[in-house]
Amino acid sequence: MRILLVFLSVVILAFSQKAERDPRLVGKWTMLYSKDANGEIEKNEFYGKNYVETYSKDGKLIFDPQFFIDDLKRSGISEPLDYSLIPNFYWKTINNETLEIITNEGSRQNRYGFSGDTLIFGYSDGHTRYLLRKK
Repeated sequence: MRILLVFLSVVILAFSQKAERDPRLVGKWTMLYSKDANGEIEKNEFYGKNYVETYSKDGKLIFDPQFFIDDLKRSGISEPLDYSLIPNFYWKTINNETLEIITNEGSRQNRYGFSGDTLIFGYSDGHTRYLLRKK
């Protein structure tokens, strides 16, 4: 019985803790461009599309549906996007420097920082991505 009480206490404590969310990320961000590991702007099929990413206060992350449509086309799929297949994305931050994006298939972490109204993501492969806060 005592072991069960300890286990339940740990579970309740784990679920009652709030996820850390950097309030500077909350809002809508427009994709500007990405740079490769050499610092060169990547002028690929996503360049200049102005995709919008929305980071909500409650931890939901909403990607521009047009991004998914363009990604399907890039993969050679021309049929319409089934919106019900887009997974739910959630976000939290660690020490105001690492963004963790969570889906039902797992999570990934990236470094982030700011330069004025520009959000900059740094990836482990040396690529960077730049987004501008929407007014």
